[in-house]
Amino acid sequence: MIVDPAAAPVTPPTTVTSPEGWLTAVIDEPWAGVYLAVDYTAGPAPLGTAADVRKVLISRQGDAAAPVAVRSGDLAWAIEGIGQAYDHEAPLGVAVAYTARPLYADGTWGPTTSLALVVPAPAPQQVRDLWIKSIDEPSLSMRVMLGPAQGTTSEGRQDTAALTGTPYMAVAYDTAAAAAEPVSVDVLAPDIERFRELIRSGVLLAQVRPGYQTPDRFFVPGDVGETPTGRLGSTGGYTLTFDIAPIERPDTGGQPMIAPSWSYDRLAADFASYDAVAASYASYLALATNGAA
Repeated sequence: MIVDPAAAPVTPPTTVTSPEGWLTAVIDEPWAGVYLAVDYTAGPAPLGTAADVRKVLISRQGDAAAPVAVRSGDLAWAIEGIGQAYDHEAPLGVAVAYTARPLYADGTWGPTTSLALVVPAPAPQQVRDLWIKSIDEPSLSMRVMLGPAQGTTSEGRQDTAALTGTPYMAVAYDTAAAAAEPVSVDVLAPDIERFRELIRSGVLLAQVRPGYQTPDRFFVPGDVGETPTGRLGSTGGYTLTFDIAPIERPDTGGQPMIAPSWSYDRLAADFASYDAVAASYASYLALATNGAA
């Protein structure tokens, strides 16, 4: 292979469509998420049974892990073959594959369609290198600057008992707890109120760039410490401390589509009438994804 050092780096596409044209993914880079749209009536070879489709299962697979369902795609409504989902949990900076499979009105499944993409991770020169995402309120999600690493601790789960006539102990053990980590983050003063709301918004997802060799972790913060970084009552920001103690990924079944900064409330605030909405979006799919698809 011949490499030209002067060649510009390849920029991955932000919109990817499956070969059949049935599944489209649009990277939502400001929020590190992905809009996913299915349209079985589109593409060079529309699905002949599209009118019988009622729902669609959309799953994601990254690295060598087993496929997992996208939160709002398990299952997503796709009446007559058109539907959408949003993935706010895709791994950052690594290739992932999305697969969609339609469910017909009679309970049978249709053919699968797939595509692959990379959701960009924070670049090495960017100091705000930690994404903290809210599962229930994604519009609160934000990037913050991660402080120095403090190490992790995996709690052992053991019961021991002394045995008569032997210097050894009897031990009963179970799978060790996931590695927990105390972290500190720096938040600018204009962002602190939003961060305070984010950190208490329920289940969160912590993500960093792949080079940190730290897996994505779901967690619910416990105690949160907060210290102003300025002097004499003025501050340029705050340092906050809390523990990331991983929990299992929350169940995805039947979850509605929730996209950052896009909701019926936002729609009502941006448009004076339904006619104005209809004039701005060519289809319901475009409306549901805020023009992304």
